[in-house]
This record gives sequence, C-alpha cells and structure tokens, in this order.
Amino acid sequence: VIGPMLMDTGPIGEFIEEVSIMFVLIADFEKFTRSSTPNQLLKFLNAQFTVMDKICAKHKVTKIETVGEEFVAAVGVLPSDIELFDRQGHAPLLHRLASAADEILHHQTEEVRFKVGIHTGPIVAGVIGTKLPRFRLFGDTINSAAR
Repeated sequence: VIGPMLMDTGPIGEFIEEVSIMFVLIADFEKFTRSSTPNQLLKFLNAQFTVMDKICAKHKVTKIETVGEEFVAAVGVLPSDIELFDRQGHAPLLHRLASAADEILHHQTEEVRFKVGIHTGPIVAGVIGTKLPRFRLFGDTINSAAR
C-alpha cells in the first residue's frame, strides 16, 4: 500500500471475493456515557477493546477499526488469508472469526453486554484520504454485518 500512496496514483482499492466481517457493539452504551466522565469512558473503552485486540490477535483475526462503542474485525483481507482461501476455501477463516467472537462473548458481564454481527461476502478493501489515511472496507457485506 505504501508504494501507490507515495506515487499518488489515486484511490487504492482491491476487490476481495469473500471476507467475513465481525462487528461488536457495546450494548446500552448510553448508560455508560450518562454516568461517566470522558476520562472514565476512555479508560472503559480502552479496557474493552484491548481485550478484543488480544483475542483477535490470538485467533489471527484482523482488527479493522474502532468507532465509538463499535469494534470491527475481519478475516480474508490479508494476503495470507487470501492465500489460505485459495488453498482451502473460506471455512478455516470463518472458524477463526467464530472462535474469536465466542471468546469475546465470554468476556461479557452483567453490566457490560455485547451485540455481535457477522456477515460474509465480497468487499473492496482500500485506503482513503491523504491526511491520516485509513484502511477501510466497503460494500454491502460490511453494512450487513453492522446490522
């Protein structure tokens, strides 16, 4: 990605045939925002997302981004995942994502609950922006996972 960015050849994107995307949403997040200072919210979100980061790393699931109270991760976007897909199909990748989702759900408490959405399909993966460029996923697959 760095080479095309430095050459300023325009938007950088790649169609990927089959990706599985997971959204994890902290349920009833408004109750935390009403009863916490911004610093407390930052610490709370950091604690939650750090656990999810470690779980995803353990299961070789790629973190895409966090936005507010949402954590987004995927399998099938890295070159090594695409190679595995070409050799063995999508099942091994989906198994890794499902294992990560299951482990994340086991970290719920009575106070902190999660909603999880997973969807599989085609996407375009790319980098947008020139100032603070971001790797993003685009397409109906990500929209469906978010629902």
